[in-house]
Amino acid sequence: MNGVLQLFIYPRLAYDVGAEANGTILSLMALVNILGPSIGQALNNSRLVLRRDMDVSNGDYNTVILLFSAVGAVISLIYMWLVLLPGAGGSATSMAGGAIPVSILLILLIFMTDFRYYGDVEYRLSLKYGSYFLYYLICSLGYAAGFLLYRFTGNWPVVFLTGEICAFCFILLKGTIYRDFLRRSLCFGNVVRSGGLLVLSYLVTNLTLNIDRLFLNARLGGEAVSIYYVVSLIGKTLVLFVAPVNTIIISYLTKEGKRLGRKRFLVFAAAGAAVSLLFLAFCAIATPIFVRLFYPQLADRIHGLVVITSAAQVLAMYSAYLFIIVLTFTSVRWQLALQIAHLILLIVLMFPMTAAGGMKGFALAVLIAGLLRVLAVLLLGVLKAGTDDGKQITIERKRI
Repeated sequence: MNGVLQLFIYPRLAYDVGAEANGTILSLMALVNILGPSIGQALNNSRLVLRRDMDVSNGDYNTVILLFSAVGAVISLIYMWLVLLPGAGGSATSMAGGAIPVSILLILLIFMTDFRYYGDVEYRLSLKYGSYFLYYLICSLGYAAGFLLYRFTGNWPVVFLTGEICAFCFILLKGTIYRDFLRRSLCFGNVVRSGGLLVLSYLVTNLTLNIDRLFLNARLGGEAVSIYYVVSLIGKTLVLFVAPVNTIIISYLTKEGKRLGRKRFLVFAAAGAAVSLLFLAFCAIATPIFVRLFYPQLADRIHGLVVITSAAQVLAMYSAYLFIIVLTFTSVRWQLALQIAHLILLIVLMFPMTAAGGMKGFALAVLIAGLLRVLAVLLLGVLKAGTDDGKQITIERKRI
């Protein structure tokens, strides 16, 4: 799916609309990319964890997704109309027939993306990863079909909406998680509480991951968004690739029903660090080649940014990997506190550093904040990991 998006759809859109309008499109999609994994993936993971203790129903989670998505859609529209569109020059919205059609499509896209991220749980509960692959293959084909519709209509949001609808329909026809769609159980309150905390934690994480588009658009304009996007793209793609790895890890760790010990946690952490170093070397080599191949119009604008942004994105990938492991034996509140602290630190750093150094200053701010977050998560894991295989995990689950 990410291959179709990053190697085909986004480069073609950038070529068609130009760097400035493409920056506006990327900023609008940042809203979707913040809410989709924050709501859908968080509730996905929440269901995996709660299944060990509670007999939750499909309706518990479907109802919560609808409620959270509605709130997210309203906030996104407020940002779009008050912040993004006044300075966008109308180029990105004119390609979709105007600001009102874009608003409608944005709402639909938010809801469908949230459900697509949640739809993973169909296969994580059963550990049927062949079907999991097919799910995302269909989503990818839907994006490709959506691009053809865009060519006929000139309406860029339909590219993404078509892919999300295809994935949703596949689960609707073949899966079970959307049966009895709104029938809630007695566990609904527990789902709201535990899922809500996890959603908030993921919101902070994904806001941090996409803050470059929102912040740079407001401070330096749409062209700066396009430049920073392409130079950080391979690193960010690796962050997205870590999600399936996390899926496997949390699925098996929660199925075992055992608390992760300190030594085993350190083994996971060391393995992740080694892979992260390899990814950093790959990003540093591949990014300039990638930009020249797919965004040649921006190739001369990335000097001095490649290593810094690659390191920052790899650290984000590594911290996401560590967080999903720590989630299996700590309270969500710990992760939420660390994520909020990281976001606050990033905001404190990026304003003065961007003012002093432009995009390079912003990239350094992201790198420093990311390094401190990784160190904090490692410390939390070492302190909270235990050696007991059964008793302590019950205490932590009750706390969640």
